[in-house]
Amino acid sequence: MRWPFLRRFMHWGIRLFVPKRPVGVGLVLTDRNGRILLLRHVFHPEHPWGLPGGWLKRHETPQDGALRELQEETGLTADLGPVLAIDDIDRPFHIGIIFLASLPAGQPPPLTLSSEIIAADWFRPDDLPDLLPFHQRAIETAVRYRQSYAPFPNTKAIR
Repeated sequence: MRWPFLRRFMHWGIRLFVPKRPVGVGLVLTDRNGRILLLRHVFHPEHPWGLPGGWLKRHETPQDGALRELQEETGLTADLGPVLAIDDIDRPFHIGIIFLASLPAGQPPPLTLSSEIIAADWFRPDDLPDLLPFHQRAIETAVRYRQSYAPFPNTKAIR
């Protein structure tokens, strides 16, 4: 790899032969009462309720993508915690990453829903609507995490 032409060859070889998959990001946003924000999405007819999230943009980190999607869909900001779930998903074909998040201190602003969101509501973990299995597992992990650790370290917020 000392010769530049070999580095270029390796770069193009990776681009041509290494499989690529889209990445979906989301978050389990909890309030101070332990309720979870779920959105009813226009594009999800089989499981209309789900977690805030969407597709990662090119050169965007998963953390930034999850926070961007929350802000675009609801107008909210959040403090981002650890990864709750990563999965290889078939329909649609992608890798999914879900983070734990909480509302920043103070009164939450009112929700400002995007045109792709039909409704939003806060649900208790024991009273959830029908969800995708991946979202359900992430919420169960979030509940267990919150029972073990109250606030989470290394938070990241967007304004």
